[in-house]
Amino acid sequence: GAGSSMIAGNKASKAQQQAANQQIAESRRQYDQDRADLAPWREAGAGALGMLAKEYGVGGQSGGESAFKADPGYQFRLAEGQKAMDRASAARGMFGSGAAVKASGDYAQGMASQEYGSWWNRGAGLAGVGQAATNTGIQAGAQNTSNIMNAYQNAGNARASSYANTGSSINSGINNVLSAYLYNRAGSMNP
Repeated sequence: GAGSSMIAGNKASKAQQQAANQQIAESRRQYDQDRADLAPWREAGAGALGMLAKEYGVGGQSGGESAFKADPGYQFRLAEGQKAMDRASAARGMFGSGAAVKASGDYAQGMASQEYGSWWNRGAGLAGVGQAATNTGIQAGAQNTSNIMNAYQNAGNARASSYANTGSSINSGINNVLSAYLYNRAGSMNP
């Protein structure tokens, strides 16, 4: 009986250890998949954040030429507006005059002022998407760590239980043998 209890306890412990290892492997696989799924969002957000940081010369990045001025949407709207102003000036016979040049400069400054806020908000929104993806990845990592720790704890508990059961089975077997020996000895002394 003691031997069969020890064997059963060891088999149960091994089964629980195998289940814990499978749980750990699946948790790690899912975490890796989550990271891969979030990578494009994190990278886009990091790129937008870098662009905004460069705009202000933050984090050791040089301000240099504004990325805003290179924005295709801004360039298109600016060019189309200036074409319209040039046509209107030409129609009035004022193309190239000081007033036309001043009006074109005023238009460009006004357009830049209006568009810069929109451009900044689009970049900040994209940086926010990256931040949200990063936070989601951090939460997934924390949950993954918790799952793995629980699996290791369960495996350790199973192993400890197996050791305790093995010790109990050995102790029980020894007690049974000793009791039988003493019983037989006492019986042989009484004729």
